[in-house]
Amino acid sequence: MEAEHGDVWEALRPLCARVMSVPPEAVVPQARLVADLGADSLDITELEAASEELFGVSLRGTDKAAVSTVGDVADLIVRMRTPDARNTLAR
Repeated sequence: MEAEHGDVWEALRPLCARVMSVPPEAVVPQARLVADLGADSLDITELEAASEELFGVSLRGTDKAAVSTVGDVADLIVRMRTPDARNTLAR
């Protein structure tokens, strides 16, 4: 799972930087999407759509209250990419 987390992070970092119009070095795991990176609701929606396309997972319908940092987004994507998570969503 650690290798997959690293792969997700490597793709998520530039994606977040582009969507939120911040330098890539500002995108660190503990960076808060809204407070630190200035994300608004449109940015979050764009990040969801881009994540769906890039990672093959849908973040729509997930509990976003538990997602406040870039690291939280990476963790959620990794969890959603596991076979158990996909099977649960398909039911």
